[in-house]
Amino acid sequence: MTNKSQISELSLPEKVVEDAIAAQKASVECIKENRYKDFLLEQCRPFVEVVRNFKRTPEQSKEAMDLYQASLLLHYDILTSLTKTVSAMDCAFLEWQQTPITLDIMYKMDKDFKDAIDVFVNTIEESDDIIGIEATRVHNGFYGIISSMDFAALPGSTFSVIAQILERTPIAKEYKQAIMASKSWGLNGIYVFGDRYTRVLQRCRNVQKAIEEEKRYLKMTWSDPSKTMMKLMGTFGHSSYDRLKYFEMYEKKFTPYVKAAYDAKVHIANIPMLPTHVGDIGHHIGPSYFHICKDDMCLAILEAVSQVGYDTMRRALGMGKIQSPFDVAGFATGASASAMAEILAWEAFTPDMIQDLFQKRFHHWVMAHPYDRPMVGELHINDWLDFATRGASINAPAPRGSGGKVSGVPIDLSAVRFNSKLNNPQWYTYPYTGISVRTTALLRFVDQPCLLAPEPPSIVGMINATVLHPELPMAPVQLCKNCATARYEPAKCNYCISPKLNSML
Repeated sequence: MTNKSQISELSLPEKVVEDAIAAQKASVECIKENRYKDFLLEQCRPFVEVVRNFKRTPEQSKEAMDLYQASLLLHYDILTSLTKTVSAMDCAFLEWQQTPITLDIMYKMDKDFKDAIDVFVNTIEESDDIIGIEATRVHNGFYGIISSMDFAALPGSTFSVIAQILERTPIAKEYKQAIMASKSWGLNGIYVFGDRYTRVLQRCRNVQKAIEEEKRYLKMTWSDPSKTMMKLMGTFGHSSYDRLKYFEMYEKKFTPYVKAAYDAKVHIANIPMLPTHVGDIGHHIGPSYFHICKDDMCLAILEAVSQVGYDTMRRALGMGKIQSPFDVAGFATGASASAMAEILAWEAFTPDMIQDLFQKRFHHWVMAHPYDRPMVGELHINDWLDFATRGASINAPAPRGSGGKVSGVPIDLSAVRFNSKLNNPQWYTYPYTGISVRTTALLRFVDQPCLLAPEPPSIVGMINATVLHPELPMAPVQLCKNCATARYEPAKCNYCISPKLNSML
């Protein structure tokens, strides 16, 4: 029997907009309220309650919604039963644990899927050519700034390597989709392709040994997802809570939801992809954002950019421009990008100027740290550049740009333009010399732009789209991201397989 309290009285577009705004607001308000305090998981509760109160429209799948909603609620309850806080370093592990556990549940529940995984693992073993070339390119900085853990199959990404190996793997299409979904939006594990290759080269200078070690880690990630994740967490010094108990408790409590999704015919690619989006707990609402936003100018930017997103989503809804949940994510991200570019332009900076700086830095970074740089290091720099560059294009007058509109909806930038702190940079530096304060504060987010992106509304849009059509695989996504870095190095597009994923299945 359907529980009417779980059914929204709003239309789907209204519901998704309100949920998207509520999720972003909860994250920002938690940070604002607690930024001068030591981080406690209890401080995330307002966001948890927002998710607890998410409802479905009658046409949406309960079983698919539970894969996200129950995962987040279980994640919070299990964490708070094990610890009161999580260290700044251990926050990195919080949004990567759910997919490997879900995969292990699926392996036990679905023998055919496990058999397909075994074939895939065997294909990894036989793919020295792909792994050797891609690991060498990543190690040498061939692709320039990369997004190693991107949900799209961009050059240098872990997902791109997985997709190339899958193309030659003789398994059913639905299993390839499930593997791709697990590695894209699913975020399967914390292992970043190329890390082992580089570390082994440093130790023994033997390319073949480096390839073998890279293969070993890739195979482990898929053959024993949870075991590998727990091992890597230990390798990186995880100590905030008993990870073995977390994995045990989560698997036991989440198994019924996976079974229900199977029974309800949720597409196998959606099952491992939906549970992992729990990042606001300890990651966005956590030590790093608390420290960033101790700077009043940084907090002002986060609040103002978020408000531009709220205002634009509501305007788009009023204009009848939101027809699907994905539209909500499009308006939220477009408006935020526009706001970021507006802040840069205020002080006569352009995204290309910033990219020029980071491209030059990247190539020197490779030379200065040939063996000890983290392969995931440029992930958020790439994201930040993409957003700022997209925003500049949106703000530019037609025909050069979109004339300050996203999908035909005018963006209201007044939350940025009339913010008291953004209008008074002299409060934060020597009077009359405050001509870079806003931009340098915006650059504080370059290593972690998640809430400027903004992730909560994007996740709400993606979750609701999947819950509306659970029988359709929502990932992998076949698209051109119009990467900012391709403006600097256009030949990079020659190596991108993201626009042709479907033909590779």
